[in-house]
Amino acid sequence: MADIITARSLVKRFGKVVRTEVLHGLDVAFEKGALTAVIGPSGSGKTTLLNIISLLESPSEGELVIEGRDFSAGDINRYAAYRNAHIGFVFQFHYLLPEFTALENILLPYWIGRGRPPAPLIERALSLMKDMAMLPIKDKYPNQISGGEQQRVAIARALVQEPKIVFADEPTGNLDRETGSAVLGIMTRMIRDLGTTLVIVTHDREIALKADRILELVDGRICKDFRLAETGERAARELLEDRSCDFEDPNDGGG
Repeated sequence: MADIITARSLVKRFGKVVRTEVLHGLDVAFEKGALTAVIGPSGSGKTTLLNIISLLESPSEGELVIEGRDFSAGDINRYAAYRNAHIGFVFQFHYLLPEFTALENILLPYWIGRGRPPAPLIERALSLMKDMAMLPIKDKYPNQISGGEQQRVAIARALVQEPKIVFADEPTGNLDRETGSAVLGIMTRMIRDLGTTLVIVTHDREIALKADRILELVDGRICKDFRLAETGERAARELLEDRSCDFEDPNDGGG
């Protein structure tokens, strides 16, 4: 299947006086319709990579192509319309607006981008809520529903405009394991039903093992990159337990 995102020689630096390089010339592509889990220790560059390929940050160097369109340079604000129309986001914290009902929160991306939602979109939002067992809470406010329900609302919000790509940053990190597993199951089922591309950042290796592909970052470089269908679950677990990496340390002079 074709790649929907391609990044070449991707570099990200932060700071003006003291420059810190977080990503070191990454070459990586994401397949259309696949579920990719990005894992790695804290500070490895996972969220930075996610922010760049989701057009929330610009790379310092390198090339970024999404659906054949070059997003390598320029003010990311120029890409706001594309993000709103084609990309969905799910974060660790749901970021629901407290003054809006669950249904209104789901419809917010359309409100922000285009104004009052048309009847077909409202029907789609209600259909999503039905599929995710949320119709009873459609008129409730965020402070009236549970954490798992709040995150399901956030997932429906990410999916309501049928985005081509959904990016999820620790989407179950604020939930207990049982609720998180249920929420993840709902999200992956909906994603696969829609044929949407999903890139998920997670510290949880059990979550990663539900993906089609696992990409591990260490110190801003790709340490491991493998597909579950090719390795099998047992070998995948062994790869995740193995702390070694294939890349060479640029600070190692060989002696």
